[in-house]
Amino acid sequence: MTILVVGATGKTGRPLVEQLLGKNYKVRVIVRSSHNLPAEVLENPNTTVIEASVLDLTDEEMAEHVMDCDAVVSCLGHVPNLKGIFGGPRKLCTDATRRLCNAIEKNRPPKPVKFILMNTVGVQNPDLGEKRAWFERGLLTLLRHTLPPQRDNETAAEHLHSTVGKENKHVEWCIVRPDSLIDAEVSQYDIKESPVTGLFTGRPTTRSNVAQFMTELIEDAELWSTWKFQMPVIMNSKSLS
Repeated sequence: MTILVVGATGKTGRPLVEQLLGKNYKVRVIVRSSHNLPAEVLENPNTTVIEASVLDLTDEEMAEHVMDCDAVVSCLGHVPNLKGIFGGPRKLCTDATRRLCNAIEKNRPPKPVKFILMNTVGVQNPDLGEKRAWFERGLLTLLRHTLPPQRDNETAAEHLHSTVGKENKHVEWCIVRPDSLIDAEVSQYDIKESPVTGLFTGRPTTRSNVAQFMTELIEDAELWSTWKFQMPVIMNSKSLS
């Protein structure tokens, strides 16, 4: 299979690319600078590197890069500093999701392409009527109006849920919602339909585990059937917390 990954130099994108290459998949990555990729990725014959800012690509270039891909994964996120949070592009995740899905649809692939979006547990699944405590709802409302990344994550998920939809002939999607992200090796993890913790009592989620779950979504047809058009929450197993 051929997989396109955007956000490949990030803390989750990098282990995802390494795991996919380890399974002998062909991996295309769109990165602003190839110098941010490890040598083992750059030197792998199954790696194709496209040096560009994903939002600067023309529609024709985007369609070319998603051509013949079995899956597209977005691990894009905002850098956690002042410039990353309040600077541009403020709609990085939303605009990339929209343009990638439009490119897939433009190509009219013979079978649906899997689109996996890494998001956050702070975004709710509208299909499930997920409820939070009143102070958490207030905090999320405040974040939505004061921190652009929160709004960006919400509108990226909303685009898949409402615009791409569940009847699309060319795109099937899954929105992966990790809890509090940490760096560690792959370990046991749990997948839930909805959050089981509060915003202040989240269970740590290893970035490599998020990458592992996304890899399994790509290669396991039964697992994909379970979670397509869903917003699963991933967290480390309770025994590891």
